Formats: sequence, structure tokens, C-alpha cells
Amino acid sequence: MDILPSTFAEASIFVSVASYRDSETPWTLADMFAKAKYPDRIFAGVLWQMAPDDPAEWCRLPEGRSAQVRGVVVDAASSMGVCWARSRIQRELWQGESYYLQIDSHSRFAPEWDLLLLAVLADCPSPKPVLTTHPIRYEPPDILSPPLLSILTAGRFNDSGILMPKAKGLSKAFVPDQPSPTAFVGAGLLFADSTMIQEVPYDPRLYFHGEEVSMAVRLWTHGYDLFNPHRVILYHDYTDRGRRRHWSDHQDWPAVNRRAEARLRHLLGMPQKGEVEAEALHDLDRHGLGSQRTLSDYEAFADVDFVRQRIGPRAADGRFPLVPPETVEQVERRRCFTRIYTENLWKAWDTRSGSGSTWEATAALRESLRGTFKDLGIRILVDAGCGDLVWNADITVDLELYLGFDIVPELVERNRVLYGQRKNHFFNVADLCCDRLPRGDAILGRNLLTHLPNQAAMAALRHFKQSEARYLLATTFPHKENREIAAGEWRPMDLTAPPFSLPAPMRLLPDGQHGGHVGVWKLADW
Repeated sequence: MDILPSTFAEASIFVSVASYRDSETPWTLADMFAKAKYPDRIFAGVLWQMAPDDPAEWCRLPEGRSAQVRGVVVDAASSMGVCWARSRIQRELWQGESYYLQIDSHSRFAPEWDLLLLAVLADCPSPKPVLTTHPIRYEPPDILSPPLLSILTAGRFNDSGILMPKAKGLSKAFVPDQPSPTAFVGAGLLFADSTMIQEVPYDPRLYFHGEEVSMAVRLWTHGYDLFNPHRVILYHDYTDRGRRRHWSDHQDWPAVNRRAEARLRHLLGMPQKGEVEAEALHDLDRHGLGSQRTLSDYEAFADVDFVRQRIGPRAADGRFPLVPPETVEQVERRRCFTRIYTENLWKAWDTRSGSGSTWEATAALRESLRGTFKDLGIRILVDAGCGDLVWNADITVDLELYLGFDIVPELVERNRVLYGQRKNHFFNVADLCCDRLPRGDAILGRNLLTHLPNQAAMAALRHFKQSEARYLLATTFPHKENREIAAGEWRPMDLTAPPFSLPAPMRLLPDGQHGGHVGVWKLADW
């Protein structure tokens, strides 16, 4: 799976479209392909919910793109609502595409929307980002509103006690220069790596109200961070013209909605209104909260109280801190590597960074790096996972600037004491899977990614790209399998193979450890 916008020629986007008796659907699909930069990489999954007398035209496929639309037509009378439809699309029509985009069937797109989504997602300072908002308005057929940026806020608790998010527009003077954090979800634009729909699948037993707050809390407690895009990407028709509403056709919708609301109140720890049917709580393990953060953590971050139905000023304004609370995964990762360092679990005699980082084991690599720094004009080096500097202190002294980052606070403090007299050396604590790095000529990530699970390694690569360094120097093992590990374990990894799929490195510097190399990549080539 590719993880960076410039590698989109190798990636793909699956677009989920739940269509209920909607005349706009064919025009939405046509606009989607017409406005994409790489339409060949776009695949749509459409659940058409149609009545017998609805025009067949409403199911028309885009000319020349019918093979890229996976459609299922069902009798509208059998439909259980939009969440049921979106769940079916995820389960039945997604076929492993890299990214997942959820839209409504009455939407229009900005030019090159596919590249815009990927670029904005890559700008999110999170290892598990999700882009979401309520898109701005258009009027059929294609009268687009002026490009006003929208951010999500807490709107109100409705008569059933369900929190309803709403969007507010930002004037040009207040538009941020990067995606802004949010605590809420807009179901009409939801974009993320496709692992999201495997970890947090749509709940088919919700109905309509509660869909967005449920998804927001579930994603957040599973460790995902939510962001409003800082670019206009999508437009939405907020009128009723040319389509029916599900509840207009289904007389039993109050009973379905009542069960859905009871389900949501159970999920959010809210008191129930009357007796709860067993069906309302069916399969909640699959569609419940995550374990990375708690419901209380979410309420504190979002500035809401579900039981007391309180909306705080931060929720009402829609401005949230850029750095969300640490996930369980982040805490455990720091704890793991701190223990390895403090207890010297890798048991090398002259370094706590492991046997591959001893002075003797790295003699040939040091000479190769000296030559590489000179050839490529590398004067500012960002060392991602610097360790205790035993193996490379000899070659960093001549740099214009050396910036060392490590996840272990005790190690960073020790480096400051030992190398603080070097006026070109600076050290700081950072989790390279979550924190953005300063810009340098090159990032050195020797034996960093080899100790991380694949998803965490991919997040680190995103941040390397975002730093705008010219080069990446990272450990790679050609033709090895990228098997999964836990943080702190080790395995040989091939950065040119899936799920990383980087291009071939411009240089391979033999490292001497288990047949590995330090590959050299131009970050602009990704």
C-alpha cells in the first residue's frame, strides 16, 4: 500500500456511495471520474435502493467507467437506512483498495480531488488520521458555492438526547495552513487509509441521527485522530429535490430509530428511556468502542458531556488542540523502548543501542556515510532514532548541524550531557510515528523502522516525507518479507516491497549486519 501523495499512481481509492432513490447519483459518479487526476485508480461501490417505478436512468453508469463501479441494486422497501447501506458497501464491495472515501450520492468534486485528499491526509500530524467535514453546498446540476472552508462543531442535543454536529464556515482570514483537529465526524466526507473500515466498520444497526457521533467516538477510542480538511474538496446538495427520504417510505422507521437510539445511548454510557430490546444491543462487540482511548478521554477532548447533555465552549467553537492526548499505543511504545534502554536488554558491551550499533560493527558504514554526506552535500542531518551515538559520533562532529531525536527521555538527557559541548549537536524527545521533524538535508533512520510494526513504520515514513528533507537514509534488506512484529522486536525489512513500496534506492550502503544495507532515497521521488 502506498502512503504518500506522489506515489498515487500505485495506489487506489474506493468511494462508498449509498444511494436511496436519488436522481443525482449518476451525475455524482460522472463528476467523480471527470474531476479525478488519476481516474483509473478510482473505484466506486454503490448500493442503489430503488422502488419498482423509479427511472432506470437513476442507475446509469458513467460512460467508459462502468468496470470501475461495483453496484448492487436492492428494493427500497427492504432498506434499513443509510448506516445499513454503508455497512453493506464496506462488507460486499470494497476489494482491498488503499484508501476509503465515503460520500453521499448527491455530491460534486473539486478538480484533482484525489490528489487533494491524499496531500491533505499526509499533512495531518497523526499516525492514524481521518479527514472529515460537512461539505459546502452546490445546486444541481453544477452551481458550486464559493470555496468557503467548513469545520465541524457540536451543534445541539436533539429531543432524544443525541448530539448533532454541525459545520461552520471560516472566512479566508481564518483558514489554517494545515488540517485542523476536530472531535466530530461528517458522514458526507470521510477519508482515511482503508485499514479504518477493517478496524472500525460501519454499524448497520444505527439509523440516521447518531450515525456521526457514534462514528466519531468509535474512531477516536480506536486511536484515530479526526481532522477538518484545510482545502475545499467536496460539495453537497442539501435540498430534497430529485430524491426521497428513507423515513418517508417506511412506516416502521420510528421503531428502527428507537432501537438505534437505545444502542447509541448504551455505547455512550447514557441512561436509557424505557426497556431496551435485545436486538438493540446485538453485535456491539464488533461495533463498539476501542481500547486505545476511553469514552471519558473523548468527552474531555471534545468538551462535551453525553449524560448531562453539556456542550462546552471548545466544542461549540470547533477549535481543538493540535496534539491530541497520547494513545495507549504511543504510551506502550515509549515504555517498551525505555525499558530496552534502561535495562540494556540488547546487551551490547559498549552501547545500549544493540550489537549492530557497536563501534566495530559499523566501521565500514561510517566510511560510506562520510562519502555520501560529501557527495550529496548533506550538512544538516536529522537522526531519527539516534540512540546513544556510540557508532556515529565520529562522523557527525563535522556536520553543520546534527539534530538527534529519540523516544526515550533518559537517553536524550544523557546525550545532552555527553555531547552538549558540541555547538552543532542538539537532542530532543520525539515519537517518530507521531511527531513531525524539522527540515534538514537528510533524515537518517538506521535500524529504526526494523523495530516497529508495519503500520507504525508507515506512519514514520509519512512524517519523513512531510519534513521536506532532500534525502532519506534508512535500513533496508532487499528481497526480505515485511512480516509483522510488535514494537521493540526486530526483523529484516525491504522498504521497496509492500506495504511500503518505496522506489529503488539511488544508493545501497552495506551495513554489515545480517546482510542489510542503508538505502539512500530522494524524498522527492516518492
